[in-house]
Amino acid sequence: MSLFKFRFTGRRTAGSDSEDDSSQTSYGDAQQKLKESTMTLLRVSREEHKTPGLNSYHLRLLSLTMHFTLVIIHITLIVIWAGGLEHRVIFSLKNQKIVSFAVTAIATTVGTIYFALLVFLTQRLSIRRSLRMNQTLTATHDNAAAWAGIGSAISHLWHQKAVPASTFGVLCVFLYLGNILILHVTTPALFALEAFNSFHSGLVETQGLPTFNDTRFNLSSPLTGELQGFWDRVNEYATPSLYFLPSVVGSTTNLGLYNGTLYDVLNDNDGVGNVTVDATGFNITCGSLADVSLGFLAEGPASVWWASTATNTANIESSLPRVIVMSNVADDSGASVFLYSTIPIVDSSNTRGPSITLDPPMNTSVSTIQYFRCSQTVVRQSAVVDAKSRQLLAVQPEITKNQSTWAPYAAPAETTGNFLIDSWGMEYSFMPPSDFRLDPYSSSDLVSVADLFLIQALNLQPGTENARTNVTLHELENALSVLAASMFWTLGHIGPTHGAIDYPSVPEADASYSIAQVSKPLFLLQGNATVITVATQARLNACSSVVAIAAGLAASLGLMLLSLPSSISRRDTSDDQEISIEGTGILHAIWLYRNHPELEPRLEQVEYPTDENLRSAGMIRRRISA
Repeated sequence: MSLFKFRFTGRRTAGSDSEDDSSQTSYGDAQQKLKESTMTLLRVSREEHKTPGLNSYHLRLLSLTMHFTLVIIHITLIVIWAGGLEHRVIFSLKNQKIVSFAVTAIATTVGTIYFALLVFLTQRLSIRRSLRMNQTLTATHDNAAAWAGIGSAISHLWHQKAVPASTFGVLCVFLYLGNILILHVTTPALFALEAFNSFHSGLVETQGLPTFNDTRFNLSSPLTGELQGFWDRVNEYATPSLYFLPSVVGSTTNLGLYNGTLYDVLNDNDGVGNVTVDATGFNITCGSLADVSLGFLAEGPASVWWASTATNTANIESSLPRVIVMSNVADDSGASVFLYSTIPIVDSSNTRGPSITLDPPMNTSVSTIQYFRCSQTVVRQSAVVDAKSRQLLAVQPEITKNQSTWAPYAAPAETTGNFLIDSWGMEYSFMPPSDFRLDPYSSSDLVSVADLFLIQALNLQPGTENARTNVTLHELENALSVLAASMFWTLGHIGPTHGAIDYPSVPEADASYSIAQVSKPLFLLQGNATVITVATQARLNACSSVVAIAAGLAASLGLMLLSLPSSISRRDTSDDQEISIEGTGILHAIWLYRNHPELEPRLEQVEYPTDENLRSAGMIRRRISA
């Protein structure tokens, strides 16, 4: 202004007042414009100061939420592992590799993004908190530089030995980044795929009891007319089939047969373990007969005796001592069999059944026989078989008798509805002959294969001196039970095996129901059983990675605790008064130096800028603010 005054001093001339007024007006306008420009710059500067970027309140809220969520996720994984809930996620075994890769890739990708965001939030909040704190510049530098990575945190933690500026702060950063590193390792291992055997239940068809193809007949029908013709044709099939019986009785390898029980046979299947199927036990009960009259007819060497009751007459041929055979009974319904024995049969109380005196005796030595009648009742059983081998493992209830008592014969009260089973006595009479004669000293007939089985099963040894002197009743009934079951099994599974079946000509009128026109007059009843099958599949499994889940939970809790100081601390700064500087990079350092000239005389000049020298020079306390 002195130069301006010097240039404008001197004598005034006319009109100088007006010129002076004009100059003063121009100068005032310039001052006004300069003032307005200055105010505009100040307003812009203040507006820039009030927009620091992300609001600290929202950063703190997001940080708390994400850290808490991470803990909840790991607690949830612990609960899932404890309950085995992850096992419900099942995949096909052929997709195991691609699913395993997908699970690992997804977990790694999501985890990496999530953890990167956690580090960003915590780093930003930690630096802001550090810049607000009244601490040494070296402490601010160490805290900020430690966030560069786990290696940098270790390095600055080491530097605290020389100049301990912020040991606790750097240690917290190291622990935080270390926990992040642990999570990077455990996250891909949270779930793994394992192959396992899944068990599924399904129905498998079974083959059960045999039955007739033609079910029009029943035991109440008289043995005449159509029923007689029916039995004649059954006889033509059954007799050559039952030649196989000696190979069946007492066998433990024939599926479906076990002693006096027939159990359902599973079809071939892929099942495992044990399977419960239906079974039928054949219980035989023998009773004594009252009012039996005996006759004798001498026809040369083939002498025949007969025993008559009120309803039946049985022919009895000359027999050796110690044999039990079936008599030839006429007009029988087929629901029972008549047997006679030339050896005493005693019950559990050692009581012998009623005997008939023979006059003349048989075979010169058999003077008495026991004539009795046996009936059959079925017992519903449950059998346990192996699914794969289909062999029997157990059967309940047991039907083998340990005792029995002589009583008058009583017909069974109920029938099964299966004509073949209910008429068991008729099939018994179709037994083919064996090669053993009843009396080799006479012209009597051969015993049947069924009679021969009884003689052998009871170890009677006829014609020998060391044979048994009596037979117990329950032994006989058990042997008959085995024989009945074996007979039904043979008829149902084995076709004619002896000679050719020569069916007689069938009248055209009988062709609609005659079983002579089919190769087998029987079929096996079909059923179902529940079988457990195994399929190899893949499923999620957290059991093998429970260590990873536990380590992840511990690391998550550590992260949440380490983030709390920066997430909840506000350091006397309100939400609408944010700090201008947000980092500690080169640009931030230049800004800091320009806006805090008071630091220049306080900072010591460092000739050699090593880390130790610079950190020593920065050991002055300073709170950096806007």
